[in-house]
Amino acid sequence: MHQLVEQFIKLKSPKFDGRGDLEGALLWMEELEKAFEVLGCTEEEKVTLAVYQLQGNANDWWKATRGVIFPAGTAQTWAMFVEAFNGKYFSESAREQKLSEFMRLWQGQRTVDQYEAEFARLSKFTPKMVEDPIDRARRFRDGLKPDLRSQMISLNLRGYNEIYDRA
Repeated sequence: MHQLVEQFIKLKSPKFDGRGDLEGALLWMEELEKAFEVLGCTEEEKVTLAVYQLQGNANDWWKATRGVIFPAGTAQTWAMFVEAFNGKYFSESAREQKLSEFMRLWQGQRTVDQYEAEFARLSKFTPKMVEDPIDRARRFRDGLKPDLRSQMISLNLRGYNEIYDRA
């Protein structure tokens, strides 16, 4: 474990203090999962390393809820940690707000690249809406400016990258 912690620290994974918004928490989880993949961590190691990165309010939350999430004798799994973390830092109202932002997203005065960047950012919060490649491409296409959208429809483009590249 000592060697694993040293390797993990060298990757400079971010700390999480529990303050900030939904996107900060999501980014923290994404960065941790990249490190875990590189290091080939077990479920229990993932929990241990994630907890090591908690600071301030987040560390206080963990100390107060650890025994509820993992009662004595219970194996620590990453899935259980993620579920508890999401329950704390991804409130239902915050998720609904991001879903609403995603649903209202359209290109407007943005360039296609700016629109795509915002689409990618918000789609992280609505995975079920974009998990199917055709739905993802259709949703992206439908948010384009009307003239671009009609061109994409007339070209019968179906793939997300295909539509993005052509737009």
